[in-house]
Amino acid sequence: MEFSLLLISKLSSLMIMAVVGYIVVKAGVLKSADSKVLSNLIVFVLQPCMFIQIFQIDMTSDRRTGFIAALIFAFAAHVFWILLTALLKKPLNLDPVDRGSLIYVNCGNLILPLVAMTLGDEHVFYAAAFQVPFHVFLWTQGYAMMRGDGKISIRRLFLNSNVISLTIGLFLMVIGFKVPEVIGTTLDGLSGMVGPASMLVVGMVIADADLKSVFLSGRAWMISFGRLIVYPLLTIALLYISGILRRFPDLNPVFQVSMLAVAAPCAGMITQLAVIFDKKKLEASSYNVLSTMLCTVTMPLIIMLYGFLFPA
Repeated sequence: MEFSLLLISKLSSLMIMAVVGYIVVKAGVLKSADSKVLSNLIVFVLQPCMFIQIFQIDMTSDRRTGFIAALIFAFAAHVFWILLTALLKKPLNLDPVDRGSLIYVNCGNLILPLVAMTLGDEHVFYAAAFQVPFHVFLWTQGYAMMRGDGKISIRRLFLNSNVISLTIGLFLMVIGFKVPEVIGTTLDGLSGMVGPASMLVVGMVIADADLKSVFLSGRAWMISFGRLIVYPLLTIALLYISGILRRFPDLNPVFQVSMLAVAAPCAGMITQLAVIFDKKKLEASSYNVLSTMLCTVTMPLIIMLYGFLFPA
């Protein structure tokens, strides 16, 4: 309960940052289109710095075990979501944007800063494990699905800036290399900008959206309900049935971090891919906007349920 209350407080702070982004656009200080520049800065500069900085820690046996467990959990979750979405495709008439919004979550720009604010930098290391399968699946299965031809490009995966920075960070951690202090300070400063900058972008995008149509869209509510409630609940149920935490209770804090990503809203990357491939970009944006707004309520509830089923 205590952690859920803290989560509500920090999520509210992040949402206020989004409100600032909304206000600066409505006040005419910036244009909604300016969010593209800020998004590029986040994707190609700030986020890669954050990924490298995260892994600038000493690798102990406990951290290695926790990271591997979080990695396996994240891969299993993505495989489960992809299979579940495939089963629901025909009954719910899900198009690529619907499926992508259900499968892929905002586990980077929202979750990493949120974990740092609530649990501390130590746990951000475990949250980073979720990034690996996210990018592996997004830039293979997700990209092919959004493009529409079903062709998976491994080359695109390895040319992705986030994958490259994750690889560099992991490599430096494995060999035990620490960057010079002046570089570390720079990385730390730029990494700290990811959360505020990302939420400013959310607010700037919302400022250009027709909020009335977003809140009146039955489809947006259905996708948001699936992403924020149904998929997390089913994931928790499978985790409970597996009995993993009963056998390995020390992994409880690690999986709690992973569960924050499980309960995250629809990924903004799906909106960007929808724009690139001209696939229902307005609908994709509405899914992202609505689920981001609602996660302030749903995420603490999911974490509260996790704490009830798996007490520390």
